[in-house]
Amino acid sequence: MKMHVLAATAFAAILPFAAQAATVTSGFNYDVAVLTPSTGSYSVTYEVGDSSWDISPVSFTANGVWSDIQEVTITFSNDPGTIYSLWTQGEGSTATLVADGFTTSDDFIITYLYSGAGVVLATATFTATELPAVPVPAAGVLLVSALAGLGVAAKRRRNKA
Repeated sequence: MKMHVLAATAFAAILPFAAQAATVTSGFNYDVAVLTPSTGSYSVTYEVGDSSWDISPVSFTANGVWSDIQEVTITFSNDPGTIYSLWTQGEGSTATLVADGFTTSDDFIITYLYSGAGVVLATATFTATELPAVPVPAAGVLLVSALAGLGVAAKRRRNKA
């Protein structure tokens, strides 16, 4: 039993230096583990590149002293973030939390704020789907044809008057 506690503590000590950034790719189901051995916060940045993404609702699961996780925040570049803190207790020492899905073309950050010295294993799971890009040439043709239609309508009104 002591060996498991030592292994978890060692893993928790190195975890904040690993897995701090992830690149979002299409259809990938993300599952990031976070250990909370002491008071503080832990953040994971998800880089989206030059694409727009539809992110499914983010499901958080915590095992251990899950009540030590005070809140989870999802932040975008120009957004103060949305805070989620309503955990639903499950069987034993587990709990779940669901954050709303969203669409983004900006990198986003998931931050865990926790207190206490209990070891908590928290996972965040979501699916990312790349949205198709709007072709600029098609948008240009649509704009030109709409302006031409307005010109024709204006000319007809003048001819009737």
